[in-house]
Parts: sequence; C-alpha cells; structure tokens
Amino acid sequence: MNDDAKRPGLVAGLDEAGRGPVLGPMAVAIVATDDEEALRALGVRDSKQLSPQRRAELAAAIRQSCECAVELIEPETIDRFVAEGGLNRLEERAFARLIAQLAPTVAFVDSPELDGEKVGARISGRLPPGLECQVIARTKADQNIPAAAAASILAKEAREAAMARLREELGECGSGYPSDERTITFLKEYRRERGKWPPGTRKSWKTLERLEPRVTLDDFGTDDE
Repeated sequence: MNDDAKRPGLVAGLDEAGRGPVLGPMAVAIVATDDEEALRALGVRDSKQLSPQRRAELAAAIRQSCECAVELIEPETIDRFVAEGGLNRLEERAFARLIAQLAPTVAFVDSPELDGEKVGARISGRLPPGLECQVIARTKADQNIPAAAAASILAKEAREAAMARLREELGECGSGYPSDERTITFLKEYRRERGKWPPGTRKSWKTLERLEPRVTLDDFGTDDE
C-alpha cells in the first residue's frame, strides 16, 4: 500500500479477463485516475467491444496516463479456489490486493455476482487496516464506468499476452475457451498423445470430463484375439 492511506480524488476501476477458459490464466486489473474525463476522451469502452488493434492502442494510452496494476492468476490457483471456495472468492481477494496497491478513494468493481453490495462488502473486509476506500461493486461496471472499462482493456491485454506465451510453448492451442474448436482439438490430441493435460490447463473445469477418452470392453479385445 502507498504511504497515504487515502488518495484524494483518485477513482479506480477493476475488472477481470479469462474467467471461463479451460486453458491459461485469469487476469485482473486496476486502473486509477483523478481525471475520468480524460479516459472518456480516449474512447475507452468494454474490451469486448474493441478490435485487438484498438485495444492495444488504448492499453498503451491508459498505461501512460493512469496508475495501473495487473495480476495474473495461474490455473493451479484457480483450481484450488474452485475446489475450496469458488472463483468469485478468488476474484474478490485479487481485487482487494490491487486496491491496496494503489489506495484509491473510490473503487468501482465489475461484480461477478448480481448482489454487488455483498461483493463490495467482502472486498472491503479484506483491505488493510487504515485504508479508507469506498468499494462499489456492480454488474456491467465495465460498460458504465470509464476506469472499469480501462481495467477491462488492461486485463484482456494481459490475458492475451499470456496466451501468446503459452502458444509459443505448446503450439497452436486456440484462445483457451471451451467454445473454441482449436482449443478442444489441441487438448484432445495432447491428452491422447501424452496421457496428461498440457501446462496451463484448468483441471477443475468440467470441459475436461467430456474430453476424457472413454474406455469400453471392446478396447480390451476378446479371449480369441
């Protein structure tokens, strides 16, 4: 946390990218500014509405004009939280760490749950003593709050960069989403050839259960063979 327990006028937005993929990390980001109008002037919007080129351009501009931080959460950590407490609790902890890092006056969080008030309260409860920050969690914050939209851009860029590194290591593996046939084909072939899932796989995802090879009696042959 910064020396000042409270940063007058500093408004932050937080968002994630990569909740749903079966492959690769989840990225969480915070963007803090004392000039939201400057973000509006840049044309920031929810990262899902931007082309990759425009997203990269805005990410560079955001980093130059705002205080930012990004955290990558690896699949092993995701799997542990899915088993123990759920992905939302993992997100809330990550958001609290990022808020503590920049210490804004107000933090708008893109809520993973409809009950944003409860989400905000849980995040607030994880902030360091002495950090006075009003945490406001709401759904679709990335569509309505410039700082949250900016955070969605940085999170998406971080997630895409991580996937690019994974493709360098593993070869073409698609976007990592279960809806991507390239990802599904890659996982099937890797599992069949090596007998295990590749690095970066979220082993808690039910997608993998559907991809597991099915062994039948025919696979064992007969006594006559």
